[in-house]
Amino acid sequence: MKILIATPIYPPEIGGPATYIKELCGHLSGSNEITVIAYTNSADAFPNTRLVPVGKGRPLPIRLAIFFLKLLREVKKTKPDVMYVQNAMAAGLPVALVHLLTKVPFVLKFVGDEAWERATGRKRTKKRLEEFMADPDGGIKIRLMMMIQGFVLRRASVVTTPSAYLSEALIRTYDVKKENAVVNYNAAERPESIPFPTTRKPHQIATTARLVAWKGIGGIIRALAIIKKSFPDARLVIAGDGPLLENLQKIAEDFEVLDSVTFLGNVSRAETWQLRKNSEVYVLNSTYEGLPHTALTSFAAEIPMVATNIPGTNEAVYHEKTGLLVEAGDDIELAKAVERLFTNKKLAEQLAKDATLLLKEKFSWEAHTKTLLNIFKSVLA
Repeated sequence: MKILIATPIYPPEIGGPATYIKELCGHLSGSNEITVIAYTNSADAFPNTRLVPVGKGRPLPIRLAIFFLKLLREVKKTKPDVMYVQNAMAAGLPVALVHLLTKVPFVLKFVGDEAWERATGRKRTKKRLEEFMADPDGGIKIRLMMMIQGFVLRRASVVTTPSAYLSEALIRTYDVKKENAVVNYNAAERPESIPFPTTRKPHQIATTARLVAWKGIGGIIRALAIIKKSFPDARLVIAGDGPLLENLQKIAEDFEVLDSVTFLGNVSRAETWQLRKNSEVYVLNSTYEGLPHTALTSFAAEIPMVATNIPGTNEAVYHEKTGLLVEAGDDIELAKAVERLFTNKKLAEQLAKDATLLLKEKFSWEAHTKTLLNIFKSVLA
């Protein structure tokens, strides 16, 4: 099968979509002809794939136009059976327009509402995703983004989501037909091979995320201040970069834990794997997730996890079975859950063990790629 994959993010950038594309190409390229078109300054294609890069140095309208033209040229030249796009905006809009011109069908992976992310990042809404999608705010630009997303989503042959929660949300908000919204659970990254030993550092907390509001990093820093009253040697290591870096550094300074917080910035996949292997507890403190890759990676790294009890996340993290769940925004409850794993080693080991079992049963690459290829075949049929 000839598959053209369109993505707004590509390694070496970090983030779930970039990691996903790399892993997916590794699983599909053996028996399929894969072309990837991506917004990237990289020229490095994955093994057995072709890369069509669209540089990231120009203003957005120009980048969109270039992406569209390069995509149209590739479709006419290679004649793919199906296009598989990773969002409904920067990559999704050009794909939808090319579909209208060429009739090549496309499948869209919907992992989050970009209008809500933009409104939240610019502090134009304080609503959680489900509240925002039911009653959007944030101004005319945000509503325009939602209109574009709706235009793209309704033209996809199938929209896949990594959780039932997201599937139901886009059906309600964007009038996607129920039969066209299909859940295909994310698969975990393969374990990283690190050429040196790793050792769990007592009372080290790890998290990896874009430094944006809904990731709740500030709450983890505040929880650390509470934890240090009982565990003075506790420390937090944060991998990732984003617009809230200075704000988070100020929170750490205000709560007098700056010396116990390390901001790694953007690091490689191997380094995030090493961080998990070297830490005692992983924390995911988001107020929104589709279904978090970072949770599945932590399962694979066998590190016990504390996460927020929100839709999407709780489809993978089951309270006292594969992790501990706390209410979003409750710094005290978060601190107590981390302290519980620090003191109850038996519980921590059992959670990590059961999480790896769930990973094999529900979130394997074999299951994910089989479902995806069946979707492609159904679209072609």
